[in-house]
Amino acid sequence: MTGPGERADDAPRELPRYLVDAVDDVCALLDPLAFGHMVHRFGPRSRAAVDSTVPMSRRALLVQLMEEMCHRPDGLAPLVRHLEVREGNTTAIQRLKVAVAAWEVELFDAEEWNEVFTLLDGVRVPDLRRWYARFLGVRGRPGPPAHCTEPWSVFLHAATLNARPGESLPCFQLLRQLVPAGGGRDFALADWADAHDTLPTPRDPGQEQPGQAPARHPGDVWNPTSCLVLRLRPLLDSDTRTEVLLSHWWRTHPGQQQRGADRRVPLEHAERAVRRLIHRAESDWAYLKTDIAIEFVLPRALLDLRVERWRKAAFQGVGGVLGEDHHVVLRSLDRHDRRDLHGRWGSRWRAFTEGKAGRVHWFPEDGRAHLLSEPPPAVVVLSEAPGSAGRDGAAQRRTDELGEALRAGVPIVLWDRRGRADPAFRAELRTLLERHDPRGLPGVVRALRIAAADRDAGTIAVVGPHVALLWDDPDRMPVASPGRGQEAARTEEEGQ
Repeated sequence: MTGPGERADDAPRELPRYLVDAVDDVCALLDPLAFGHMVHRFGPRSRAAVDSTVPMSRRALLVQLMEEMCHRPDGLAPLVRHLEVREGNTTAIQRLKVAVAAWEVELFDAEEWNEVFTLLDGVRVPDLRRWYARFLGVRGRPGPPAHCTEPWSVFLHAATLNARPGESLPCFQLLRQLVPAGGGRDFALADWADAHDTLPTPRDPGQEQPGQAPARHPGDVWNPTSCLVLRLRPLLDSDTRTEVLLSHWWRTHPGQQQRGADRRVPLEHAERAVRRLIHRAESDWAYLKTDIAIEFVLPRALLDLRVERWRKAAFQGVGGVLGEDHHVVLRSLDRHDRRDLHGRWGSRWRAFTEGKAGRVHWFPEDGRAHLLSEPPPAVVVLSEAPGSAGRDGAAQRRTDELGEALRAGVPIVLWDRRGRADPAFRAELRTLLERHDPRGLPGVVRALRIAAADRDAGTIAVVGPHVALLWDDPDRMPVASPGRGQEAARTEEEGQ
């Protein structure tokens, strides 16, 4: 495909008359002062003609300006955006956008450009340019040009980019991700992308086959494209010891995150509140082709909550289980709040994702020296569930295994929820970790949970129903909304 700055033969293209006519129709509405200002802004060489005492017609000056801009990578798009901001999206502006797009990017015909620009006109994404910069950044591309502040100009720029092998063109990926970014209402964008995307089965990096080991190559780490992050934080100002603040974030593609209203709930009602949030998320994101991942950010005191067994909203009397319908992982709120630990945490995570981490660390047989050795272990298996020692009165005689692992920066921790892990559990878990790439553990664990629900699957009924997986990705941090403090999101009481 060719864009304004990448012609197939590098030969200059002559401006067609219809394109000059389209620009001239809009510029005819400008007074001489505004027209001169526009030439000064976009035409460093053409501005001399404005200041010259030698008369030049408006159209001749316009042709000179357009020819000058066509030699730049951004082409005529900055000029069109400037005119649209001044005049609004009038019929003449719409014709101009279509004419420029069809001439600069030979990907769609004029009718198709008109269709997609009409659909994009209703999209509203706050700080769109920053959103698009993240979209490009996760694909290893440089930031967008300055004029990419409107949906049509963002799409036009994306249409000049080539796809990687096996992937859809970036412009089609953009349309599909603009749907959730725009509030989940513009489903026609995704339909338009599906109708025009020539790739039969676009590769979705968040899609995986349950029960299969992920491909072993660097960087192939579980990283869902859509997820719901749920945080439970005990409230110090509560009249009871069991009231928590439930915060939630949703992310529908890497890098894009929005925060919802906080809610104060009694701990015993947390499951019901989470059920409502997940039901709403699945209703709003019904178009997604992958399941929503669920991440629970919990303090140590709440890690014993069996959140993967929490129930979902029933349908015709049939209920679902979180850990079977979704990838469900735990995260450490305590480490999230300790910025001094983030350096070691990020370092081990990078080694893990690049396939350079050490072997799995098994408590209690592996000592502290191995935990701190090089290459650093990124996966730790506890000998007992956190808090088990405290329940049986032996806390001071045993090592705080979870605390040691989190302080060292270990991102992946597994344990038996029943307390002390029995030999059968550890033997089966050891076999699974040897057979599967740990970077795909959330998918493996979900498959085991599904299999454990089948009474006929007795051979894998030890790990599946009892394993807890703490999967703490430092690159996927729940953050406050821009311009707000950590707890500045709107707070609601349970029952509102």
